[in-house]
Parts: sequence; structure tokens; C-alpha cells
Amino acid sequence: MNRWGTLAVAGSGEANAALLELFEARARATIRYADPSAWITATAVARAIADFRDRMVADQHEVGMIAVSDQGPAAAMSEVQQSASSGFCSPLRYAAANPGSLVAVTCIAFGFRGPTLNLTMCPTDGVSVALHLCAGWLRRRSARWMVLATFRGHSIETGCSRAILLADPKSFQQPANDLNCAVAEWLAYTGEVNRIHEVSLTQTH
Repeated sequence: MNRWGTLAVAGSGEANAALLELFEARARATIRYADPSAWITATAVARAIADFRDRMVADQHEVGMIAVSDQGPAAAMSEVQQSASSGFCSPLRYAAANPGSLVAVTCIAFGFRGPTLNLTMCPTDGVSVALHLCAGWLRRRSARWMVLATFRGHSIETGCSRAILLADPKSFQQPANDLNCAVAEWLAYTGEVNRIHEVSLTQTH
């Protein structure tokens, strides 16, 4: 057992751009003014949960998420600042400019209603903290699934997000990919691991 306890990595995903076609039209219409960073993060999550997305529909109230980034919605914040300086800014834009939008957009898009948290920390420092929180929520059954995503901005409108889907290994019928230091390094952008999820897991009924 490692310092985070025994957890299974059910899926992983990475995104350098937003792929809106991965989301339902209703979600795209509902989420207005979302920052590119939030959509890039949601795209990474979409890839991480791809193998379990249909099965997670019934567990929406038990799916939690933590995002870790010290580079929030820069484009949205810039738009709010410019609009406010000119004399008026739509209140609808403030939600998009909140750092918590990195979690909110994903949760709205997929209907996640479990525990959520946004850590405004550099992934290098925040990933370990987030993994401890995920382990605790899963152990106490506050959530059945936990999504952990990180975001690193390259410019005001571009960046990279990495995400994993975590669960208790007892939820699977076959051996799972264990959470380990390589996964944490990948999330924190300190390792060179290109793929951490090699097998599709089967959930028990």
C-alpha cells in the first residue's frame, strides 16, 4: 500500500484543446461563457471516464471531483476585467471567471453531484493533497467514483489538462491499475509517463 492507500485507476485522459463534440448539445448550450481552460479540463475528464461513462449515469450523486491548478480561467478573468473597466460586465461572466469553473463546467456537463473541491495550487504541490482527499472520500463512501484533474496553462487561451478516474479496487472483477507515484508524477507534470491506463476494467454488479 502506498501513502494514498489502495485505489484503482479506472481511466486516464489528457487534452491540449477543447473538443466540444464530446459533450451533449444541451450541456454546450447551458454552459455559457466558459473559459477555454474549463473546456480543456472537461475534455481530459471525458477521455478519462470514457470506458465508464454509461455506467456512471446511475451514480451521478456519487461521483466527486477535485481540480488542481494555480492557473485559472485567465481568458474569462481578462474579459471581466476589460468589461468592468469599460463600465459594465454581465453577471453571467463572473461564474466563468471563478477558478472553481475548472470543476463546475465538468460537473455540469456530466451531471456529477458528489463532493467537489478546487485547489488553487501548482499541481506539483497539490496532487498529493488531492489524492489524499480522494482516498478519504472513497474510503468513507462519500463518493463511489472520484475524478482528479490538473491543468497547466500555456497562454491565456491554451493549456494542457490531465485527469484520472479513481475507485475502490473492490469495484472491479479483474485486477485494476493501482494508483502509484508514476500516476501522481504524470498528473503533476513531473514525470514522462505517456499512458497510465492500459486495460479496460469491468465493474461488478
